[in-house]
Amino acid sequence: MYRLASEQLQPMKGLQKLCKWIEDRGLRRAAVTNAPRSNAELLISMLGLSDFFEILVLASECDRVKPFPDPYLKALQELDISHKHAFVFEVCLFTYNCGLAACCA
Repeated sequence: MYRLASEQLQPMKGLQKLCKWIEDRGLRRAAVTNAPRSNAELLISMLGLSDFFEILVLASECDRVKPFPDPYLKALQELDISHKHAFVFEVCLFTYNCGLAACCA
């Protein structure tokens, strides 16, 4: 299914501009997902973001998956940053609330 979806995948307008803004400021970044590694890596690659993210945190590596904040907390720990200096971009309100539960803005 992910391979079929990836054939039609297009980055949102402004994504590359946002990524450049983040990189120019030296902000740390992680991809946090409930998807299996192969699917996550495929979609990240298709969007041209393979070199953008410093780490990939899979929910399967955590005790609890989204909607719990554990994957975000793991990303914060691996990046060695405080939740006070973090923010979350999500694709839906449900998973955005997971980031809020990890105290990320």
